[in-house]
Amino acid sequence: MDCTVAREALSARLDGEREPVPSARVDEHLRDCRECAAWYDRAGALSLQLRDLADGALIGAVSTRESDRAGVLTGPARWLTRHFLTIAIVAIGLAQVGLAAAQAVGVNFGMVAAHHGSANGAHLLNESTAWSAALGIATVAMAFRRRIAPGLACVLVVYCGFLAYYVAADALAGQVTPLRVLSHLPVALAAIVSVLASRATRPSDPSPRARGDDDESPAAAPGRRHLRAADDPAA
Repeated sequence: MDCTVAREALSARLDGEREPVPSARVDEHLRDCRECAAWYDRAGALSLQLRDLADGALIGAVSTRESDRAGVLTGPARWLTRHFLTIAIVAIGLAQVGLAAAQAVGVNFGMVAAHHGSANGAHLLNESTAWSAALGIATVAMAFRRRIAPGLACVLVVYCGFLAYYVAADALAGQVTPLRVLSHLPVALAAIVSVLASRATRPSDPSPRARGDDDESPAAAPGRRHLRAADDPAA
């Protein structure tokens, strides 16, 4: 039997197909031809390897689908964990804004003493003292930690805006003295210097556009030379 015919029959046998010649003649040729016998052994080993690779790829595809399905199931919990701090900050800020709005429309939140029947000015003075001390300490800290300037400026500018409105309204109503109005001058100056400090110390922009390596940057000058890969046909 010719080796080409024998190897064609052996290839069909490995593939599970019908052999073009009787199997007995092919086996007889294998016993007499060492080259075909060695070729059949190598082909059989390669067929097993290919079959194992195909099975592994199928198992990997199935496991990937399962992991993707698990990721979809745990997506909301993962998102909540990742953004928990942001959600908490927003919720606390909205609660504080709601408290201020309620006080603005007349809700006293315990400012009127139930036993005495009059407003307790001592506690209001203590709150003002604590707020003034916090702003003063934060302003001094800004001198040594300029990175807190933008946040402090945001707080002070908003605070001074509302404070100016209430000072003007109380002054027109005759409920505030000139000395009390002058006592708000330091916080107004702190707002101004915090804005100036935040504008003078801006953090570096790590974006690709700031570095000049974004995709939309203009093409390189014609005179520049670029290194090409070794396998690039244009190299």
